[in-house]
Amino acid sequence: MVVDMEAEKALMQKIARVLDERGASNAAHIRKLKDLSTLRSAASSSLFFSAFSKTQIPLFAFPRRIYSAERTVRFIATFASKCDSTTAFLEEFFRFLLNAATAANRTARFRACQMISEIIMRLPDDAEVSNELWDEVIECMKLRVGDKVPLVRALAVRALARFANDSENSDILDLFLEALPLEHNAEVRKMIVLSLPPSNATSVAIFDHTLDYFINLTFTFHLASFGSIKVRTIILQRGLTDRSAAVTKECLKLLKDEWLVKCCNGDPIELLKYLDVETYELVGESVMEALLKAGAVQLQDDQSIRQFIVSTSNEIEGWKNL
Repeated sequence: MVVDMEAEKALMQKIARVLDERGASNAAHIRKLKDLSTLRSAASSSLFFSAFSKTQIPLFAFPRRIYSAERTVRFIATFASKCDSTTAFLEEFFRFLLNAATAANRTARFRACQMISEIIMRLPDDAEVSNELWDEVIECMKLRVGDKVPLVRALAVRALARFANDSENSDILDLFLEALPLEHNAEVRKMIVLSLPPSNATSVAIFDHTLDYFINLTFTFHLASFGSIKVRTIILQRGLTDRSAAVTKECLKLLKDEWLVKCCNGDPIELLKYLDVETYELVGESVMEALLKAGAVQLQDDQSIRQFIVSTSNEIEGWKNL
């Protein structure tokens, strides 16, 4: 469809003005979203999309992640995600971004993947998006997971994270697990780890990336979610004895702040129940030693760590026999 060039130019100026005046406050943000929606309603769909997409082009050539540029990206993503009932616009904009995501220019790929991930994060579960379009988005982002630019890889993983729990997209989880041991960039590894759904299978798969893993555990895993006691003990055994001070710090944080305080209400006996200290006595001793040094638990006068472990084991065994 032929677009009136003068009308397009005038609309581009209005859209650019909205983006420039969006402000830093939430109230201004909401007001300008309404202004942009008004412009969309007043123009034909072809005219608005043409003007809107062309207004974004300078951003695709701007590589720096400064505050104003990042706010513009989030504003555009918010607007696009609220247009899901008008599927023609959303699908057109997604395809515009998918085209940019395959560009030779690294900045264009970066901005496209950034916008795609921001839109996906904001779309409601019942968004009216065709399966064909989702397939195109997923396939494109899977390719970008192998991009030569680390930031593009990280954003592609972020875009795919929403689909990693879907049984129909098990290939995404497989892709994450294949990419993780081969990834050299720490930020990309962290994004992959944070995008993995919590399960025994995924926890075992990323043991070799201990620091990334402990950061993920701190935010996503409850102690009881590890059905296997062996998995729990391996996590602590590796974490507390790791050569990296950063890893042992994260492990202690997980052990003390998350598992002891939040999961076991500060009760070390309850914590040791989850670790089966009868079978894994050395792990129990390492845990108690770490918690003692951190001042998280107190022993009775003249009681050794081993004595505490033995008494705890006897107490737990007594509960089993009740």
